[in-house]
Amino acid sequence: MSPSTSILNQPHPPALEPFRAAVPPVVTRLLHHPDYFPIRTWSRIFKSDSGEDGYFASTLASPLTIPHVCTLRRQPELLAPLPDTAPVWPAPNSVSRIENPDLYLVLQLATPGVSGHPSTAHGGLLATCIDEAMSYAVALHAPETGAAGALFAHHPRGMLYTAQLDIRYRVPVAVPGYALVQAKVLARVGRKFWVHAQILQPGETAEDPLRVTTDAIAFWLQTKAAL
Repeated sequence: MSPSTSILNQPHPPALEPFRAAVPPVVTRLLHHPDYFPIRTWSRIFKSDSGEDGYFASTLASPLTIPHVCTLRRQPELLAPLPDTAPVWPAPNSVSRIENPDLYLVLQLATPGVSGHPSTAHGGLLATCIDEAMSYAVALHAPETGAAGALFAHHPRGMLYTAQLDIRYRVPVAVPGYALVQAKVLARVGRKFWVHAQILQPGETAEDPLRVTTDAIAFWLQTKAAL
């Protein structure tokens, strides 16, 4: 399947509809940023024949968990070429804001379904959202895997797997509310990928900037096809 027919390359404006009302202005501006466009969120489509994506498409798709998700990908011509050397793993106390991420997940977080502490999103839920965003970012840089090709492909994001995920929880994520996961692939060496992701949340007022609540770096592997 050609890259142009991939679900990752097909604009999907209906994904914006749930976010047209009562959304913080900073989120609205991102949803209409000219450098990004909405695509279908593959993992929100339950594959009944295999059970694939049941967690994100069913368990986490209720009115009490994550009612709505919008995936925004960077325009293909704006994706930066990847370095072919492994990056330095950051120190635990370092925080560098991601510039020009490959992809955003815009999340509406509800309560009490995602709560750990009162009015606070559970850390495991945040890790899941980071992992989802990273998977799409890696797929954007690995078209040879057939990532997200046909609507009912067996391996829509290709044979890509998380090998290591290092998360630093810096500020609680308040719920109910909106959160943005931004992800960017840092480097690729053969079948190895390094990915940086962050969760951002709007402040309490329209003038407040987005703040980094969660910072993560991961090592991903692309497996070989079975013979």
